[in-house]
Amino acid sequence: MNTAITKKQSRLNQYCQYMAILILLPIVCMLIGTASPMLFYFFGTNNIGLESNGYSFFIFTAIDDSFDVLSLTFWQAALATLIDTGRIIILIYAFNQLRLMLVNFAQADYFSVKSTNYCYNFGKFLVIWAVLGVLSEPVIMAILSYNQPERYFSISFTSEDFMTLLLAISIMLVGQILKKASQIAEENRQFI
Repeated sequence: MNTAITKKQSRLNQYCQYMAILILLPIVCMLIGTASPMLFYFFGTNNIGLESNGYSFFIFTAIDDSFDVLSLTFWQAALATLIDTGRIIILIYAFNQLRLMLVNFAQADYFSVKSTNYCYNFGKFLVIWAVLGVLSEPVIMAILSYNQPERYFSISFTSEDFMTLLLAISIMLVGQILKKASQIAEENRQFI
């Protein structure tokens, strides 16, 4: 019976190790994508090949096709680049926390405070990323349309935003529950 449990645990550790490696792919893509806002706002280059039907993976603001990004002043382009790049960096950090958690799980470190902190941080930074997405849209639109004859202001909260927030808050709660469980397990080990 113990060999079956050990085999399953070994397989689970391998799956966690594979996922930790696989998560490096979106992290690397996002790191490359941090240049995308600068290329878009300063040079009008759309999304370094990762664009679909006017939606850009790295540029978070939906800009009308009639809007000329090359007419932006330096400060407008710099602020918009900073905001969009900041959101990408927050998402990279969140995914890195997930990767670190899976690395710990691959080493059979399931109920340590370190692993649970990674889980909690992953959820927390997903919440920050989602909230900044909702808040940054009107700010970027106001910045981009500042010198335009017609100023734009838009804010949206989509079902995807709601689902991301719900999932991220749930992950934060799971992280806190696992942290409490690991603290209880540690206390029990000290009594024995």
